[in-house]
Amino acid sequence: MKRLCKTSQFALFALLVITILVFGVMNHDILSVASLYSLARTCTVPAIFALAIMVVMVIGELDMSYCMIGAFSSYAVFFALHEKSITKFPLLVIFLAAVGISIVLQLLNWFLIDQLHILSFIATLGTQTFLKGAILAFVGSSYIYDIPKSAVDFGTTYLLSASYKSGVATQLPLAVIIMIGMYVLMNLILEHTVFGRKLYAIGGDPDAAKRAGINVSQTRLIAFIIVGVICGIGGVVHNCLGRCSLPMPTDLVGQELNGIAAVVLGRGASQRAKGTVSGTLIGVLLLQFISNNLIMIGVPSYYQGFVTGLIIFVGLVTQTQIGSTLFSKILGKKGAVQ
Repeated sequence: MKRLCKTSQFALFALLVITILVFGVMNHDILSVASLYSLARTCTVPAIFALAIMVVMVIGELDMSYCMIGAFSSYAVFFALHEKSITKFPLLVIFLAAVGISIVLQLLNWFLIDQLHILSFIATLGTQTFLKGAILAFVGSSYIYDIPKSAVDFGTTYLLSASYKSGVATQLPLAVIIMIGMYVLMNLILEHTVFGRKLYAIGGDPDAAKRAGINVSQTRLIAFIIVGVICGIGGVVHNCLGRCSLPMPTDLVGQELNGIAAVVLGRGASQRAKGTVSGTLIGVLLLQFISNNLIMIGVPSYYQGFVTGLIIFVGLVTQTQIGSTLFSKILGKKGAVQ
């Protein structure tokens, strides 16, 4: 238990709990089951994409195209079905098609970064810009609302339902199970397999990893394939929950920094080239909780960015040496966050 209390993830979780309690005092609806279901729903897609960027950051790289790749791959599939007026199509095939497209696009990133040795930020920013133009020029620019019935059914299948005191109902979507399953699987890969240790080794020092006998290029290739799978799934889930498909949805494309912030919060400010699955999920929960509930406690929209940034700053400070010492003193314990 003492070891758990000294982790950066515990400090972040404590900040999340404190934030929920403070917001709950200001508005009691925030502490309701309905609010919990609403948070889970809004976290599903951001959490999936945060998992994608976490894998990239684990190997010491940065991807600015991961959200656009998810949007592009899912829209391309739904657009093709729309053009052929196909309203009945297996959801599994839709997922596989989107994942296939996403993997190809992530392989382009791998080639630019690993083979041509272009800085990952520049390479993936180029990929993002290219896809933004390509989707409008060669795929389509129309909003698609008549997506296949299987996608609509998936997006409207709920596990549980609850209501606020006002009578407004909120549901817990089935898609949450997919998100949780992906996090569990990724945690097993990173923490309990040789491949996961190779990813961390490359992120820490690729030259040292190469000297240790790790095939850095091949390992990066597999990592980008995994990221492609995650992005493809995330794009389809996003469309299913929204029951429509957009070429560049504003709640996805342009939100890349939110995913990066969640990973940075989750891994701790003092850790280099390392991410944790549990920390990433807590980071997403914290950022989404703040975004969802600032209006409910009466904070004007123009202050939301400031408040969110302030809490991110606090989250990072609590995970530094000084912050962890103060945190330990508050708990009446000695030690620093590792």
